[in-house]
Amino acid sequence: MSLVKSLIETQEFATLPPVAAKILQLLENDDIDFRDLSQVIEADAPLTLKLIRVANSPIYATRQKINTIQQAIITLGINRLTNIVLGVSIFSRFLMSSQKFAAEIMERFWWHSSCTGIVAKSITTKLKKNFREYEFIGGLLHDIGKLAMLQYDAVKYSKVLNNVHANGMMDVDAERELFGIDHTEVGAEICLMWKLPEPLAEAISYHTHPSKAIANKELVAIVRLADVLCEMWGADISEGFDSINIEEQEAWLILKDFYPEMNELDLESFTFELETEFRKSEEFLKAIMGE
Repeated sequence: MSLVKSLIETQEFATLPPVAAKILQLLENDDIDFRDLSQVIEADAPLTLKLIRVANSPIYATRQKINTIQQAIITLGINRLTNIVLGVSIFSRFLMSSQKFAAEIMERFWWHSSCTGIVAKSITTKLKKNFREYEFIGGLLHDIGKLAMLQYDAVKYSKVLNNVHANGMMDVDAERELFGIDHTEVGAEICLMWKLPEPLAEAISYHTHPSKAIANKELVAIVRLADVLCEMWGADISEGFDSINIEEQEAWLILKDFYPEMNELDLESFTFELETEFRKSEEFLKAIMGE
């Protein structure tokens, strides 16, 4: 068995959370019945509560209070809610299962992940695009390969982080030196094993180099820009940047190609507004953790 296979097949990554698996089955049908979706979600009472909290959080700023899954479907739309369920069920499962595991590193990991999801969603809103929440879920799960590596060998991954800090290495280089693979490769294998939708799989597999994305370059660039901004604002997971010039980032350059009007943006004002949205990440984590 290859190392990447042993990383993901000898632990709980081998199987998706049941609700996520059922959601993926529903997604195979282009015409999802909202009653089927409601039944799948409501069969998992803890997940139902989390989703209602998330739907009522500042992330979505709905005008009316949402009390049921059917209300959430009507308010947010069936396609968006389907992807939210997929992401939240995966995110919350691993969040809860790792509470006592390498506590300090994991706390940083979940904070960075939630912040990246929130900022990616905020960028999408500013650009007036609709990616059916793939940008949000892609942000939440983009570093899932790191999570697998952490849970496989926390001691070795601590050495990765030490090399990043002490030797000025980028995280992917330090991972390859110690594990022989990096977290994007592990993430890509997890996507294949779980049969995740292509937009989400590309966001996870190519987030460090969005230009390599095949069909979802714009989406992946948004996730990457959010990722880098969160590193810059201190919600980091030690990627290894010495300094960050947003205008030189691959993701920024890709988005400027898609949106020429970004050339006229006041970058300072743009990022300041995003940093304000970034504060909503705490509300999201509270919703997921039930605080």
